[in-house]
Amino acid sequence: MAKYLSDVLDTTHFEKGYMNVIWAPCGSGKTTAAIEKIAPLASAPRKAIYLIDTKIGKERLSREDGLTTPCHFYSGSIANNDGFFEGDKKIAVTTYAQFGYWCACYPNFAEKFEYIICDEPHNLVLFSEMGKKLGQNIDVHKVARSAICEAVKRGKVMVVGISATPKPLEKLACKLKEIPIDRSDLHHYEEKEIIKYASINSILAQIPLGKRGGLYVKHVQPMLRFGAILRERGFNPLLIWSLSYERKQMDAAQLAARQYIIENEAVPDEYDVFLFNATAETSINIRSHMDFFIAHDTGETHITQSRGRYRGDLDTLYVYDRESGGGVVVPQEFIERDLFMDDLKLLRSVLDITKDKKGHIISIDDMLELIDRCGYTCEKTTKNRRKCVIIHKD
Repeated sequence: MAKYLSDVLDTTHFEKGYMNVIWAPCGSGKTTAAIEKIAPLASAPRKAIYLIDTKIGKERLSREDGLTTPCHFYSGSIANNDGFFEGDKKIAVTTYAQFGYWCACYPNFAEKFEYIICDEPHNLVLFSEMGKKLGQNIDVHKVARSAICEAVKRGKVMVVGISATPKPLEKLACKLKEIPIDRSDLHHYEEKEIIKYASINSILAQIPLGKRGGLYVKHVQPMLRFGAILRERGFNPLLIWSLSYERKQMDAAQLAARQYIIENEAVPDEYDVFLFNATAETSINIRSHMDFFIAHDTGETHITQSRGRYRGDLDTLYVYDRESGGGVVVPQEFIERDLFMDDLKLLRSVLDITKDKKGHIISIDDMLELIDRCGYTCEKTTKNRRKCVIIHKD
């Protein structure tokens, strides 16, 4: 029988002077363990704080029993040294960014707590390397990262990090201690089939109408392009990105759907493909049915975290892999005809295959080699003294 993290976690292994790292897969009950098993170790709820990476995550978690967001006058209570939520029976949840801002304004703020619980702290590391600023031009994630590491070093606060992808934590300037747990029977999500692909356009062209699923893509502009492709095929996609993205604001329908997802942990019924980026990569739960998920990223951390937003088993998980050559589907209009150089360049544009993470386009020869590995034969010939290629479907 599958177990959850609360069943196998032994908190006596926690030790001050370290970030105590709990490595557990998505679906193992990390949030429940944090709320019900770790936070109660503090002498009072106000002596524990739960930190998360995004606003959408904070909004979602604040709906959990036992958690709440800081009250609007909290900054004033810090200045007056009034403590934290005196008499409140709930634990405060806030973002690393807000925590960093308070740490910048109030020295030793982190040491007001007995327990600091860091949800998916790998994103604290990643965000601190982006230089995002808040308020008085403060690099809030760097401040939060430094404050947490200092709290670890001073040894007065118990710091616990819970993540499915802890590798980035090795960059932290503090000692780490991996908490031993038996993962052999831990509950986790499964996939019936994992398909690696090199061309996202080919995958989007193959998905049968009537199927429901999700698509993670790192940046908003490609997300908009993929959403347009899906609409042309007859899907009704939902696109969600950060409220702070300035180049394009979400419209009223998107904002309403975002709130629906937070409140119901489900994609509204009228949408069949949910597209999102890092603003929701670790922060939302989707429990409404999905047949497939596309993780359009080569990073293991992003693949694991984004797939984990769907809280259930999948029929198919598509994973972006430039080297695999898998998933390439040549449109019918390029089959069994003479393709000269301009035609091949057009095909390359249609397939949208890059050769590296910087987005450099693949060469024509490498593209033909990939096509050869995907159930086609590329016949090189000459017509009217011009080199051309004829693609045959095997």
